[in-house]
Formats: sequence, structure tokens, C-alpha cells
Amino acid sequence: MNLSRRSFLGVGVNAAALMFKERQQPSFSADRSLPPLVFIHGIKGGVLSDAQGVVHWLNVWQGLGLASTDLRLPLKWQGEVQERDGLVATEPLSAVAWHEVYAPFLHWASASGRVFRPFAYDWRRDNQENTDELVKFLEKVSGENGGARVQVAAHSMGGLITFVVLNRRPDLFHSVLFAGVPFGSSISFLEDMHSGTSNGFNKRILNPQVLFTFVSPYTLFPADPKESGLADAHGNRIMHDWFSVDDWSRQKLGIFAISGSGGVTAEQREHLRKALNRARQFRSWLAFKKSVPYPPIAVLASDARPTLLTVIRNGPRSVRGWDFITAPKKPGDERVDFERAITPAGVPHSVFKSSRAHEDLLNDTRQVGAILARLAE
Repeated sequence: MNLSRRSFLGVGVNAAALMFKERQQPSFSADRSLPPLVFIHGIKGGVLSDAQGVVHWLNVWQGLGLASTDLRLPLKWQGEVQERDGLVATEPLSAVAWHEVYAPFLHWASASGRVFRPFAYDWRRDNQENTDELVKFLEKVSGENGGARVQVAAHSMGGLITFVVLNRRPDLFHSVLFAGVPFGSSISFLEDMHSGTSNGFNKRILNPQVLFTFVSPYTLFPADPKESGLADAHGNRIMHDWFSVDDWSRQKLGIFAISGSGGVTAEQREHLRKALNRARQFRSWLAFKKSVPYPPIAVLASDARPTLLTVIRNGPRSVRGWDFITAPKKPGDERVDFERAITPAGVPHSVFKSSRAHEDLLNDTRQVGAILARLAE
């Protein structure tokens, strides 16, 4: 999910959410001959609200940079579980200001005449937690529909969560559409974590200090230190273990670029160590399992847009020591390159190409509808 300034044009999230709620309720004439459809969003793609129902991510004032909120998660852990901050996921992000996020797809799905259930999760937290929550949600949807297997449309990081659940509980799935999923990992989110990017017109709400406290973004990085995506000014690959606190410190990435290695506290280091360990374990589960009877799977990916694959240390356009602009790009969707959006080797699948950007892949409802219909056959 990339809420960029150039695409951030407009309808308030509250109004958009109300429109979606009106449409998402299944009618009594829902076509039960089709499998129930579940949608799971990507990182930054779900609304986060407090106990009073106040939206903390993302309302129109925040998107326009006129207000902000503190989305940092606590650095304290209870064993292997990070403490909570009181915010909960309520629904996929439909639209903010005049910018549609998932609105076209959500409106199409809710009006499709079939049972449709969107799944929202706290995209900041450990994806192992989110995996457990998705299992419960799919069990509930299946149980409400006579034990029917569920068709899932998964976007971006939501696809990683879905794939782990698929390996664990294939009995719950009728079929899956993976759209813009970084199976082969991606370093495009490093820019957010290292130098910060705008969310709409807001540069504060998800700055590097905030993103550091999350767990989920670390699951996006490569597992192989030889394929780190980092290079020196001469184009030579830099060996880097994305799941090592020492390597983040050595390369002065993220929080270490802002505070300096000596300015990072023991508590911050311990949080990062736990977060990286959880992320490493999660990424290890993104592999083909011979014992799994995989259902029909489709991959929707773009190969029409230049996509970041390499970051250059001390390049000509460096920010805090790293250049996110100069290195050659590969075809993709601006977040995930085409080759890395394909399921792990051995997993049977069909591939469909799109020319759309990452955040917009599912909003081509004609193409997506045709793919889901084909999977439902």
C-alpha cells in the first residue's frame, strides 16, 4: 500500500466507510452456489480505531497533513508477544480524502451477489499473530456458510499472511488470488523505514521512528544476506543480514541512521532483536510444502512500472547515507517487481499481468472479477 501525494486527491474516510458498510451487508439472495469471498488487505491498508471508535489511521485531516496521531507500538514484550496500544483494526481502508484506496474493489465485491467478508488486521503487529487471526476468521466464515471452502483475494502483505495460513489449513480454501504479494521479498519499504515518505501530505504519522516500533515491515525483507538489495557506489553487492540487529547498526539503517549507533537504547535494541526474530521465523514459512494439496491459485502482478531492487550506499542522491533513486529499476508495480510477486517454486498457479501500480491492482474490477470467476469454476 503506497498512499503517495501524487495520488492523494480525495472523499473523507468516514463517509467512504459508511458507504462501504451500507453495501457490504450480504443480501438474503446471496448466491450460495459460489464460494464465500474473503478479502485481506496489505500493509497500511486497514483502518485503526480506538475503543471510542475514533479513527487513528487514516482520516482525511491526517491524510492532508492537518492532524496527526501517535501510531507507535510499545517497545515492551511479554515473552514473544509485543504489548498492545489499544488500537484495533476495524475494516479495510476504502478511501481517504478524494483518493480511493480499496473502494472500487470493495464496492464491486459487496455488490457481486455472493457472500463477501473483508478481513481487517492490525498491519503494524507481528504477522504470526495476524496469521492466527485469519485462521479464526476463515473458520467463522466457513461455518456460517455450511462448511463451504472460502475463496480469498489477498493483496500485498495480506498475501503473505494468507499463504502461511494456506500451508497450515488448506482445508479452509476453495481458491486464492494473490495480488502484488512480495513472495520473493522486497526492499522498497526500506525507504519508509530509513528516510520516511509522505502518506498523502503527512510526513509525520509514519516516520522512521514510528515504523521502527512495528514488527510486520521486517517480514518484507530478503532472507538471503547475499541478495540483500544493498550495493556500494561501484555497484558491488553488500552482504547484509536483514534479521541481524548488528547489521542494521553496522550499515546505519533506519533508527541507527537517525540516532547513531551509540544513541540507540538497550530497550530499542532488544525490541528490534525480538521483532527481527519473529519476522525471520514468519518468512521461513513462505515456502512450498509437498504435503499441501494446493487449491487453484492465481497471481496478479504488474510488469509495467519501474520498481526499486537496489539501494546504493553513499550514492549521488543519498539520504542519511543511502540512495533510493539512482540504481537501475526492474519491471514491477513500483513496490514489488514482477519476478518476486510469483508464488514460491513448486506451488501451482496461473499468472495474470496488469499495468497498474501496486495499490491499484485489485481496483481493475473487470480483470479481477474475471480471475475470481475462473477460479470459482
